[in-house]
This record gives sequence, structure tokens and C-alpha cells, in this order.
Amino acid sequence: MSSPAGELRRAIGLRTVVSTSTGLAFAALEYLAAAGLVAYVAGDSGWIAVAVAGLLALVAWGFFGELNGMFPTAAAIRLYMKRSMDDRAALLITFTYMTTIVLVIAADAFIVGSAIAHVLSQSKWVSAAWIVALIALAVASNLRGVRVAGSVQDLATYTVLAVSVLVAATALVRSPHPLSFPLSPLHGHSAGDFVEAVALGVFLYSAFEWVTTSAEEVRRPEHVHRGMFIAVLLLFGVCALMTTAMSHVLTSYQLHLAYPQLLLGRAAMGRAGVWLMAVITAITALNTFNGGFITASRFIYATAREGSLPPALARLNDRAVPWVPVVGLGSVSLAVALVVAASGSWEVLVAVGAALEAMIYAVAAFCVARLRGRLPDEHRPFRLRGARVLGGAGVAVFGALAVTASVSVANRFDIVPLVVIAGCAALSALYVFKLMPGVQAKAQAARASAGRRRPRRPEGDQGEGGSTR
Repeated sequence: MSSPAGELRRAIGLRTVVSTSTGLAFAALEYLAAAGLVAYVAGDSGWIAVAVAGLLALVAWGFFGELNGMFPTAAAIRLYMKRSMDDRAALLITFTYMTTIVLVIAADAFIVGSAIAHVLSQSKWVSAAWIVALIALAVASNLRGVRVAGSVQDLATYTVLAVSVLVAATALVRSPHPLSFPLSPLHGHSAGDFVEAVALGVFLYSAFEWVTTSAEEVRRPEHVHRGMFIAVLLLFGVCALMTTAMSHVLTSYQLHLAYPQLLLGRAAMGRAGVWLMAVITAITALNTFNGGFITASRFIYATAREGSLPPALARLNDRAVPWVPVVGLGSVSLAVALVVAASGSWEVLVAVGAALEAMIYAVAAFCVARLRGRLPDEHRPFRLRGARVLGGAGVAVFGALAVTASVSVANRFDIVPLVVIAGCAALSALYVFKLMPGVQAKAQAARASAGRRRPRRPEGDQGEGGSTR
């Protein structure tokens, strides 16, 4: 069923690049982040914070578009950081950042469980079976190959976006009240509150750039940066509408529940809207799990292929899928999801995700600026204008947003997100500085041994001049 490291298959078109990029960001957590953002701004002006975050996401898109064009591989993030800084520092940042995918999947599983439990009036633990089933389905679709996984991603993502827009628009149309302070986010709030709102807004776009790890499977390289651009536009449109609808029709108490999307569905379509949004919430889980497994597994595969992770992680099955990373990600995500369900710590994970996402945007900004100096003549299929200025500004702005998000939970000061990030960084450092040298040494020894064992061709198989036929 499996084979040693080989080549991935180029089977992904622009439509699937867009659905993967958008679907990775639009998890069930999207609804909660949109609802949480409302607390930091006046009335129905949350869409402005979403728009500002969207502009920042477009700047980040420019960074990732240029970097991916220079390094169009599954390990692009690994390579451009390696060229920009110390290799061990690059791996430390990368492995810490990778936890974003697992955390988002785990928190998403909790949201889905809470939504199902609310609709069925059952214990949250009863819904664990649904979570297992959804994760198993995502793993199974991934193991069958990127075309199957891509088809699942297309159907799930575009269905979720369409229904979310329909429900939000219906809720606004049915409301008898006019919008409240739609253009005055600072009314009764401070500038610091608005910065917090933008930091949460960045989370609404988080993980859209992970589709770059599919660079070796897209049919045309330019699909990656074009798909990410379209994804940011889609995310802005849907999230701005969702945020406005939630702030307009839900109470403060309802906005802080673990299933505000269900209450929005009720406001739009009554009991039928609750059931509709429950189904859509379940689909967001499938869409996030599936997209997360597609992208994160390819990065793990590429990193193992170069010898920085155990070689078993670089094995492909007969459908050219790195099956060990896929199964491993599914197992770890399920375990973390159960912890989140037991602790109810989804708000902390939102803050952690927002902080890590802003951090990686700052890192990408640094890499773009640094590589313009170190590799000025390198071919850049996509070239960001004003890269040096935007790079410096990006480091400052995204760095500040990362710090802000890491010490704030639900509109209050809280260092738990920072502690979680520090713990992930410590585990990454343990591997990079203590375990990885041994893994790399074994990989080098295996390559050297394979080179020595390579059989010579018989003399009769050589033509004139010693060239092989």
C-alpha cells in the first residue's frame, strides 16, 4: 500500500486552490471569531475591522505570493525561511506555526460538538461520535488521493459560503431595526479596542496561505497566488456580512455562546434556520479537517523528504498520498479536540491562532525584505511592488498584532494564549535542538549507504566513450 518517498501528482486546478485556501480559513471558529469581534467595536461597525484585517491579509498575500513563486514546493515556507535566517531558527518557527492547523481543527471539533449537542438537546460527549466520524471521513478522503480530497473540499467550501451568505442576508432583511453605528467603530470604544478587533479579524483570514504547500500538486504554478487572492476577497465578503448580521440581531449574551451561528439561523429562518446552520457547521468541520490534512501533510512530507523529520513521514501510498502524516494529523487532532471539549477552552485557541497567524505574516514580511537583498537576481514569477517598505511595515504591524492577540481572551487581559504558544515553541525547540540532529545524521548515512550499494553497469552495457545506452 505504501512506497518510499516519490513524486506528488499535479492534479489540482484553480477552483480547488480557491476552495482549499478559503476552506482552511472558514472553519466553524469563523462564526465565533466574528461574534467575538463585535465586543470591541460600536454597534454594527465590526465589518470595518474585518475590512482592515482584509487589507492586511492582502499585504500578506503579496508576501506569500512572491515567496511561493521563488520556492514552488511543498516545503516553501521551510526554504524561504532557511534562506533568510539561521536554519534551526527557521525550523523552530515553522514547527511552532504548524500547531495552528491542529489547534484550529481541535477547536472546530468542539464548536461542531457544541452545535450538535444544542440542536439535539444532548450531552456534548454524545456528539464525540460525530467528531470521530467527520475526522475519519476527512482522513479517508485524503488517503484516496488529492483529486478525491479536492472534490470534497470544493463541495464543502462553496456550500458553506453560499448558505452563510444566505442566512446572514436573510437575518438582516427580516430585522425591523436600522443598522446601529455602521460607520463609527470607535463610538464608546478606544483605539486599543479597535486594534483588538483587527487582531481577531486577522484570524478570520488565518490559514489561507497554507495552500502554498500544495504547490507541487497544482496544474499551473500561478494558480497558487491567484487562488489565494480570490480566497481573501471571498472571506472578506462573507465575514463582513456575517459580522454585521450577528451584531445586529443577536444579544451580547448570545454572541458569547459557543454556537452564535445557530441563533443567527433562528433569527433568519426560525427552527429550520437552526437545523440548516447545524448542518453547515458540521460541513465546516469536514471542510477544515480535509483542507488541513491536505496542506499540513504535504509540508510534513516535504520536510521528511529532505531529512529533517523521520523518513517514515515521507512515504506515499499507491495514490501518491503521504499517508503517515495524514493518519497522524487525524489522530492528534482528535486527541486535542477531546481536551478542548473537556476544558471548553476554545476562546484561548482563537487567541493562539490569531497570534500565530500574525506572527507568520510578520516572518513572511521579514523574509521578503531580506531575500530582496540576499537574492536580488533570483527569478520571481510574482513580484510584490514596494517589497522593502511593505516588508518593514509588515514586521512592525503584524508583530504588534501578534503580541496583542497573545495576551487577550474575550476582551480581557489573559496570558494563557502566550503560555500555550511558549509551550508549543518549547516542544519545537526540543525536537530541533535535541532530536533532529540524530534524524538528519541517519538520513545522511542512509543516502551515503545507498550510493555505495548502487550496482555498476556491466561493461557490455556501455557504449563508446563510456556513455550508457
